[in-house]
Amino acid sequence: MKKVAIIGGTGNGLVVAQIILDLIASGEDYQISGFLNDHLEKGTPIGRWQVIAKPDQWDTLPADTLFMPAILSVGKMRERAAKLKSLNIPRERWVTLVHPTCNIGFDCEIGKGVAICAHATLQPGSRVGDYGIIRAGANIGHDVVVGDYVDIGPNTTLCGYAKIDEGVQVAPNAVIRDNVTVGQYATIAAGAAIFKQVPAFATFLGNPARRIR
Repeated sequence: MKKVAIIGGTGNGLVVAQIILDLIASGEDYQISGFLNDHLEKGTPIGRWQVIAKPDQWDTLPADTLFMPAILSVGKMRERAAKLKSLNIPRERWVTLVHPTCNIGFDCEIGKGVAICAHATLQPGSRVGDYGIIRAGANIGHDVVVGDYVDIGPNTTLCGYAKIDEGVQVAPNAVIRDNVTVGQYATIAAGAAIFKQVPAFATFLGNPARRIR
């Protein structure tokens, strides 16, 4: 049995919990141990589960406990990445969760600490780095490269050969054209259509998208 502790709280944390519940319903052998949370006291309920420790107390849990990051990321991608890096959890202790309704290409590569939500599609040749989330209905095109600590929003489309660098946040319903690179920690707004390279740390909005920050 894979015992999973979720780092986070309500919102993203319960999205991850639902993936695990659906995996269990499909016959997979998982168990949710509880939540690691900096802001709630031990024993505080989150959904059906409880806070069992703070994130930096991860090493007090049983050695067979695996971890899944679910820290709030909207507008805080750099802080999220810094927090996860600071925990120094060994890479092999991070679990990867793929919802049973996903369509994953035969040669895709998916990193550690990644949650792939319901009805997402990863086309052949795509690669997803560590500690990210691919949200419900997202379509990752062939040969797309998604870096570490990335948040891909619901119903987003990344066209073939696109490259999404570390810490990027792509909001719902955005489209990234083929062969386009989105620089690290950039933000792509909801519904944006990206037709050109996006510099690191920039924010793009609109269709066609323009830089607003």
